[in-house]
Amino acid sequence: MKGCRAAVSFLLFVIYLHSQPASRQVSAQKNTKNFLNRLKRLDEKFRRFQQETLARLHGIADSYNLSYDADGRFQVLTDQYQNISVLLSDFQARAANDLSSLKYWTKKLQRKTKKLDLKVTGLEIALKEQRKMSQKETKKQKSLLFNLTQQLQDHRGWIGSISAQRSELQGGFRDLQDALKKQVDITSQLQEQVRTLLRKDVLTSRGSASSVDSLTSNRTPQEPPTRSHAVGLEPSRRIFPVRKKVQDKPTPGKRVKNRLPSPPSPTRLPENARRRPQEKPEAEILEEPRIRDLSQLPLIHKIPQRPHVPRKTGTVCNVDSMLYFPSTSTENFVTFRKSFLTGIHELSVCMWVKVDGDYVGTLLSYATEDNDNKMVLYGRSSSQRSLDFVIGDPAYRELPVDALLDGRWHHLCVIWSAIEGRFWHYTDRRLTSTGSKFQKGYEIPAGGSIILGQEQDSLGGGFDAAEAFVGRMAGFTVWNRVLSPGEVSGVATGKGIPRGTVLSLNDVDQIHGSTQHVNCGCLED
Repeated sequence: MKGCRAAVSFLLFVIYLHSQPASRQVSAQKNTKNFLNRLKRLDEKFRRFQQETLARLHGIADSYNLSYDADGRFQVLTDQYQNISVLLSDFQARAANDLSSLKYWTKKLQRKTKKLDLKVTGLEIALKEQRKMSQKETKKQKSLLFNLTQQLQDHRGWIGSISAQRSELQGGFRDLQDALKKQVDITSQLQEQVRTLLRKDVLTSRGSASSVDSLTSNRTPQEPPTRSHAVGLEPSRRIFPVRKKVQDKPTPGKRVKNRLPSPPSPTRLPENARRRPQEKPEAEILEEPRIRDLSQLPLIHKIPQRPHVPRKTGTVCNVDSMLYFPSTSTENFVTFRKSFLTGIHELSVCMWVKVDGDYVGTLLSYATEDNDNKMVLYGRSSSQRSLDFVIGDPAYRELPVDALLDGRWHHLCVIWSAIEGRFWHYTDRRLTSTGSKFQKGYEIPAGGSIILGQEQDSLGGGFDAAEAFVGRMAGFTVWNRVLSPGEVSGVATGKGIPRGTVLSLNDVDQIHGSTQHVNCGCLED
């Protein structure tokens, strides 16, 4: 419409110019230029208007198509919203579980950081004291070294004097040897002279009696053949050998032994202390004393044993009492009136257990001021099929406990030795697991807190219901040595308790919560 109006106005303007006189043609030319410029601007505006109208028409068409497909898209959006809501609910549940676990571990970390701070302060104090002691010791060592150097110098002087004296003594010994050789030569000459004189006396003798007297006067008197005990020796252990005359002959039928040369002057005993060869055979005299009665052995060689009670079918009859832990409450635990008196390098823990839940829980917890997990036997609800055996946290070994989760009585023994770090795990007399290099050379310190049924996160406290023991426990005993497989089998079959026990249920001090301590002789499955 605007273009038609512009064309009409242009035609009217041309007619007007032809009707005007020539004087006004110059001004008309100027007006035509302005008019053309306006027409150009109007043309540009018209084109812009066309573009805008086309764009709006396209937008209206698009909006019409969107309104037509709005229902389908709304259904898709609702489905996406539902999926997103389900994912959000799952994410919230997982986040809640993660937050709960994070809270639990943050509490533990806070406790452990406090303990580590205390340890660091203690170590700093100990280091200061050690520095002071080391300074004192260095001073002492310097003084000792100075004294030792002086003593060494003195000893060197003494050694020099001793070496000089030694050379002098060697010369004296040589002189003595020469003198002894001379004396030997002189004695040999004297013996030859005595023999010649004796021969002359024998030849010049006139009677047999005088010859016998002369011969016997030069001979050592003979003793009768008797066996006499040496002074200070036990009877029937040692005897002096008998010197026999030359003219005696052996009795027929009697065995003659090799004779030793007689002592120069045998000690004489009274007549009542002598024994003739006819009184007892020689084999009985030389026989060692024997212990025929085993009751004469000292008590240190005897192992005290309890009377063997025959086990009934389905029962265990070598226990005196039983502990019953009814629930997972943190108030159910047992303490002892004594602890380990000395450091432990070897350990054996045996007990009867009957688990009422689907995991074992904490059987034994031993804590000290510097470490709340010095020795622990515990399991959690998260680890149902294993029992953690901890010695000096964080070192531990996992023990299989599948056989303990059937709701019946089972015998459990856990043994550890600091020698090579060996450990053994027995279930119902059978070796379930074993290993080495587990805290080799470690010492479990004395004076800690011993608790049954709960795991200590601090000395005597810091319990967690997820680590509690639920069930029955009997025959709990601790030894400060390694039990042999035969001893483990004997305990499990009711043949008695081996020596060396350091802790048992007889040492229980207090029973907390709803835990019960029941006296019983036999355990029924």
